[in-house]
Parts: sequence; structure tokens; C-alpha cells
Amino acid sequence: MKVAHFGNFCPGRAGIHTAVMDLMAVERAVGIESNFVDWGFDPKNEFSRVGIKDEEVTTVAPEWAIKEADLLIRHSAVPPEVEKTGKPIVMYLHGRPEYNFNLDLFGKMGCLREVLHHADSPQYKGFATFWAQHLFYWRAMLPGANLHLLPTPLNFEKYNKPEKVMDFGDASGTPNILICDMWREDVTPMRSVIASIEFAQKYCPTAKIHVIALPDPNANPVVDRMFGNLRKSGFLGKLATLIPDLKAAMWACDILVSPLNIETRTILEAQACQLPVVASTGCLGATYSADSSDIGATALAINDCWKEVQKNVGLRKRVQRKIRERLAPDQIGRQVFNFYKEIVNGNHV
Repeated sequence: MKVAHFGNFCPGRAGIHTAVMDLMAVERAVGIESNFVDWGFDPKNEFSRVGIKDEEVTTVAPEWAIKEADLLIRHSAVPPEVEKTGKPIVMYLHGRPEYNFNLDLFGKMGCLREVLHHADSPQYKGFATFWAQHLFYWRAMLPGANLHLLPTPLNFEKYNKPEKVMDFGDASGTPNILICDMWREDVTPMRSVIASIEFAQKYCPTAKIHVIALPDPNANPVVDRMFGNLRKSGFLGKLATLIPDLKAAMWACDILVSPLNIETRTILEAQACQLPVVASTGCLGATYSADSSDIGATALAINDCWKEVQKNVGLRKRVQRKIRERLAPDQIGRQVFNFYKEIVNGNHV
């Protein structure tokens, strides 16, 4: 079986890119010939970048999909000349449904509009999501669509402890708390930052809070102004926008705090790096959880997590072992293969 993935090839800049790399790795491991066609880097979608490499993947030209592919896998957009072949298409629903709706609602991007439009196309034979919590939304919004829930692929070897972890220097604390979710329109990490400050003030004044993936302060001065005031608490450590090696920060920290109730790439990668997670109620990968909108409850959950980190030296390895067992790549590869095979053979619902 040959499949062509279509998306913006952007190593180190988006969780969706890393997710596709890990998806392709499990596909190839079960014998699928899987290639990536860059499409979406150019805002006008007028050209594809060929020969760009990340990990074991090198981008190919759209012509490969036209001539060779049995199945087209859409992550961002499919070139018109490829779509015209009539080959079956599977769309992965990466974005959070409410976030996609808000992008459309406030005129920023037509993400949800695109999904709804293609749901009515007979060429789109299947839709896949990695999050059970999102199935409720997609079932309601895409009535009659061939929806599949797939476990999230994770290339665990990428998250082994590096030779050198991040050195926070004078900004280091006990514990070191990491917050590194992207700032989206539906839920932002602000609540995680405030809850972590509350934890430090109420329970542990030696803590330091490191916030990575901050919005660009040059785009809006409120970022600098707000964090300037928050820094007066004395509990903020490293502040950064995107960094090239998040793994080095994860291995240097003691707890990850996330405002979300789904296993984002951030939460998945943290577990692979043996990092305990405090997340919102319902998050499958959370070591401890609380309603992230309840600052006091989240601060208490962070404190409970920190107590266990201190008394249970095997906690970090247990966190990693559990996710490795739950997301075994060979099992995920077989599920993906069977999903694709049904569509290629025309046996889908």
C-alpha cells in the first residue's frame, strides 16, 4: 500500500508536523510505503518544496502521489491537480473543534469551514482523530461521516534522555515547573501560570516556573507587560518563545502543568521524557488532575504531585512505562493499516 501525506513541512515549529512524522514512522514499520508532499508553506498554495529532510522523511513532489499513491492523507490541503485524480482521501482532524470554530468565527482562518465542506465530498472516504473527547463534536458536526478514533503514534526513541539537559542556572528552582502549551483562542496556559504561582506562594516558595512557547512579545506589548508584573512574584524562571529542543527542558524539570484535558503533543512528549503531568480533569495522561479553571484546585494538584515526586523515586520511570505500554507503536501501526486498507479496498462504511 502506498500513501501520500499532505501538509506544511515545518520541523520544530508545530505539533502537527511532529505528529505526522511519528504517524509515518508507524506506517512504514508495518510495510506501508509512506511519503510526504509539502503543501501549505506558501500561503497561496502555489508550490511544493521537494527534497527537504526531517528524521527519516524527505519530501517528494506531488507527481509521486498522482502516479503512485493508493491513498491521499490530508493534514492541511491537497494540491488541485492531485485531488483531480479522484483517489480516495483521508483527513486527519488535528485541531481542537472549538479552537477551529473560533478561528472561523473571528475571521482568522477557515479551518472548520474546510472540514465541513469536504465532509460532503464522496472523495473524502474517512476522517480520523487522536482524541476520544473530540468524537462527540465531530459526530455531531459531521453526521454520517466515516469517523475513526486512532491512538496517537509516538516515536519513543526521540525522547530518550539527552546527553545534556537544559541548565536553568540562577533561574532553577525546587521544583522546576514547565508550562509549554501553545496559546490558543479556546484555552490558554495563563491559568496554568497563575495556578503554579499560587502553588509556589502557598505551598513551596523554592519553586520556579519556566514558560516556553510564549506568544511573540513583539506582536503585542501586553505579553511583556503581563509577564513583567508576574515576574515580580519571584517565581518565574526561564521565559521563551519556541526553542529548538523542548526535550532538554522536559528532562530538566520536575512537573509539567497543562490547562488541557486531552493528551496534546506536549503532554505525550512529557510522559515519554519521564515527566509527571498535572492537567485538567479528564486528561488520560495526567499524573494528577483538577479543573484547570479552578486555580486553587490546580495549585493543590501540583502540590500533591510534587509531594509524590519527592517520596517516590520510581514515579518518573512509571510515567514513561505506562505510556509506552499504552501507545505501543506496533499495535498502532496495525490499526492504521487496517483503517487504510478498508478505504483502499472500498470496504468502509
